[in-house]
Amino acid sequence: MNPNTDFLQNMSGPLDYPLTNDYMFRALMQSSNNTLRHLLAALLPVPYEEIRSCEILNPIVLGEAIDQKTCIMDVRVCMNNDRLINLEMQMYPYKAWPNRALFYLCRLYCSIERGQDYSEILPAAHIGILNESPFPGVNKFYSKYELADIEDKENIHVFTGNFSLHVLDLSQIDNVPEDERSSERYIWAQLFRATTWEEIKMLAEKNKAIQEASAHLHILTEDEKIRLQCEAREMYEHDITTIRNEGRSEGKLEGRSEANQLTTYLIRDSRMDDLTRSVSDTAYQEQLMREYGIIPAESQ
Repeated sequence: MNPNTDFLQNMSGPLDYPLTNDYMFRALMQSSNNTLRHLLAALLPVPYEEIRSCEILNPIVLGEAIDQKTCIMDVRVCMNNDRLINLEMQMYPYKAWPNRALFYLCRLYCSIERGQDYSEILPAAHIGILNESPFPGVNKFYSKYELADIEDKENIHVFTGNFSLHVLDLSQIDNVPEDERSSERYIWAQLFRATTWEEIKMLAEKNKAIQEASAHLHILTEDEKIRLQCEAREMYEHDITTIRNEGRSEGKLEGRSEANQLTTYLIRDSRMDDLTRSVSDTAYQEQLMREYGIIPAESQ
C-alpha cells in the first residue's frame, strides 16, 4: 500500500485518542494488516520479509458497542500459519501483570486439539506494551523472557525458544541509547507515545511503515463510532481506578491487603458489578473473600 499522507500537512494539535488507548490500538492492528506485520517484525524481532501472513484469531466488529467487562482488547495472531502471538497494549498499572501474561501465554501455547500429538504444538509468544516495568527495579526498554536452565550462570541453556514473553516498556523510551534510536522498535515506541499530530508527522517523514499506520490512524479518528468506543474504554479505565481507590479508602475489613487482593481477583475475572457492590456492602465483600479463599469459610 502507498498511503496518501497529504492530510498530515493540515493536521496539528493533540490526538484525541493516541495509540495507548487499547481500543484505538486494536482498531489500527485490525484495520491494517501490513501495520500489524511491521509491528511484529520490530517487536519479536523477525525480518519483515519473513512474515508472509498474519491472521487475527479474535476479530471484533470495529465501531460496535462492546461488553467492557468481558471483551479483551488483546490481539491474538497466527503468523505464517505456524506461530501464535498474543499482543496487548496495557497502560493500566497492573501489579499482577506477570501472572496474567504467563496465564495468557500458557493458554496460547496449549493449541493442540484432542487427538493431536505434542509435535504439533505451535510456538507461542506474548508481547506486552506497558507503561511501567512489571518488575520493581528492572528498568529496561525491551525485555525477552524464555524458559531456561539457570543453574550454571555461565552456561545458561534455553529449554525451548517456542515459549517466550516480550515486554516493551514505554516509560523507558527516554533512556534508550543514542545508537539504538534508529531501530524499528524505538520508532514504533515513539509512535505509541505520540500525543500530537506534529509528532506523528515527524515520524512519518522518516518511516514508510509509520506513514501507512498514520493514514489508517487518521481514518479511524474520523470515524465517530470508533471514537465513541475509544471514549468508552477511557471511561472504563477511570471507573476501575476510582473503584480501586474507593475500596482502599473505605474498606473496613481487617487487613488492607485482603481488600486489595479481592480487588485484584475481581478485576482479573472481569467481575466489575461484584467489585462495585463490594465497595459499599461489607457483608457481600466478606462473601466474596470466602469465595476466593482470602478468608476462612467459617469466618463471620
